[in-house]
Amino acid sequence: MTPFVHNEKALLRFGDGMAKAKKQATKAPSLQEPPKIYEGIRGNAGAVKKGAEITQTDAETRRRNGEDVIVCGPDRVTNRRLAGQIERNAIGREPKCCFPHLSAGRMSLPHWQPDPRPPEGHTFYETDKLKAT
Repeated sequence: MTPFVHNEKALLRFGDGMAKAKKQATKAPSLQEPPKIYEGIRGNAGAVKKGAEITQTDAETRRRNGEDVIVCGPDRVTNRRLAGQIERNAIGREPKCCFPHLSAGRMSLPHWQPDPRPPEGHTFYETDKLKAT
């Protein structure tokens, strides 16, 4: 068994290839724009197209009439909360939040809907990866 030999150059070479600690990025507080609400138009492969921009009151009226709406914005959590609020105000009871239905198509969006029905329709919302067309 050979004794351990201290080799300064070997130690320096050993540490050369090691990854350096990453600096923590400090995020500046950003002012995100609030989500926008649109008439929802269902397309092919589960896609939802944006119609005209509408107010929250208009969205709740559309939902009472069984029509679709979509909430679009940069923050998924904010979009989801607003979509749930629209659905609750429109139907007057707790709605059901659903993940995208695979049977609807690869471009389907998450949404809120009454449970049980009526009215028909959905309040869709965008996520980081799933967007309206």
